[in-house]
Amino acid sequence: MNTTLFYLAFLLLSVALAVIAFGPTWREWRHPTDTAALQVLPQYTTDIEHFSDRFRALVQAHQTQLPSPLSSPTTTDFDFAPVALEGMNWAAMRRPLVCLGSIKPQGAIVCSAPVFIHGDFEAQPNSRFVGLLAQGRIWLGTGCEVGQWAHADASLHLQRGCSGLRRLSSATCVELEADCCFERIQAPSISFGGDATVEPERESHALVDASFERLEGAVRQSDHVTLIRGNCKLPRMHRYHGSLVVTGRLLIGAGTEILGDVKARDGIVMGAGARVQGALCSEKQIQILDHAHVTGPLVSESGILLGAGVQVGTPQALTTVSAETIMAEAGARAHGTVWARRLGIVWTAGAVAPTASFH
Repeated sequence: MNTTLFYLAFLLLSVALAVIAFGPTWREWRHPTDTAALQVLPQYTTDIEHFSDRFRALVQAHQTQLPSPLSSPTTTDFDFAPVALEGMNWAAMRRPLVCLGSIKPQGAIVCSAPVFIHGDFEAQPNSRFVGLLAQGRIWLGTGCEVGQWAHADASLHLQRGCSGLRRLSSATCVELEADCCFERIQAPSISFGGDATVEPERESHALVDASFERLEGAVRQSDHVTLIRGNCKLPRMHRYHGSLVVTGRLLIGAGTEILGDVKARDGIVMGAGARVQGALCSEKQIQILDHAHVTGPLVSESGILLGAGVQVGTPQALTTVSAETIMAEAGARAHGTVWARRLGIVWTAGAVAPTASFH
């Protein structure tokens, strides 16, 4: 009898503990209460256009409710910029600001609220913004700063010394002049520092066909992948077919072409005019010298240096450039997404960039 009571008490206790543990889960499943959308902070979403798209949706929804914004300037959702901007107190704006038509303020402004422009926007030097969304082009003067995001349906241009944190995007192109800082950029065409110097003509003699399997220390992993243990140096003006994995450092000679993916653990130096028709990845620094081309993606866990005239991706095949730090010399160009997880800088040809070498 005592044994029966013991098992009965044990069963009742187990059921009670199960109800306590899983009861809230059952109630939430049957009658959900946590249905509100989570707030996504700027540093956590990977979609570069997330915040500009959300702001655009808010403006469009508001315009649907108010067909004539000029007739209701006192709405609590948005502020509307006056036709004459002289004397407007930009710094006092706390609600999202809607500007009808193209605008060009006469002096430097500081605005702590996001701004929507029905047209083009041209900011004077040393202006400061939180967020900008223009249905035309955006032109930021020397020394301007974007604190969170900026998107232009046309071109987005940052003059010398601008700071674009955290997101810059455009439906056509983003252009950054020398000494600009950036983090995340997305556009079909991303230009660093203006046009590059004219690319030198490639040597007239044809590339020499070669095989990774003939390199010292080569191990054939599959029909298309070769492993090199230790450092590797590819001679200049050769053509290789297949993918290459290097456990040490890799130097790709000037003018050499690789039709495949490349990965090296201890860093990569890509010679001037070299081409990689595939991905280029490394745990350590990747340095790409002048006028080299990478189809992409281009990824480093450390840093990436892009020389003058370097091109990553194509307008027809957008790709990704990603690293902790990215330094792009004036004339470099990318297509797709450039993501400097810590900081990106556009530097001039006169500056000294760190180099890598083999011993």
